[in-house]
Amino acid sequence: METMSSVQSEQLTALLAQSIEDHRADLVARYLAVLREALFSSRAAVHPSALKSFAADEVEVLLQFLRQAESSATARGEQLHQAGFHVGAIVKSIQVTRQFLLGHLESSQITPMLEIVDAYEIAIMEGFIQSIDNTNRIERGQLERVLNALHQRDHD
Repeated sequence: METMSSVQSEQLTALLAQSIEDHRADLVARYLAVLREALFSSRAAVHPSALKSFAADEVEVLLQFLRQAESSATARGEQLHQAGFHVGAIVKSIQVTRQFLLGHLESSQITPMLEIVDAYEIAIMEGFIQSIDNTNRIERGQLERVLNALHQRDHD
């Protein structure tokens, strides 16, 4: 038997998903503004014409997170890093998510909504950080190979 809190949580996630569906264009536009700003202040390798698709994907990942226990939020964090967005873009996207959802809730739903958004943010950041770690590991390996080759050359 489900507890009342899990039922309420399911109802809230369904309400949040419906709010996103109902106001999808608004949320896409908000994400698009953040991504445009980030594009010009980071090393992002995303072509400006692809930003709208990137923003729409952001909405899809959020919806998927709300609808499924297993989501691609961690993978999205990796994708954002690999595309060259900096952590500031991630933080601003999460702020947009919070502000958007706050505008569609009653006051009694705010605390549980923040817990949901926190879980989403953690998953995104975990993927982002994993991607940074992987990139650093690869670059460190490449540097070690170059240094070893130079060291061998000097001893030959």
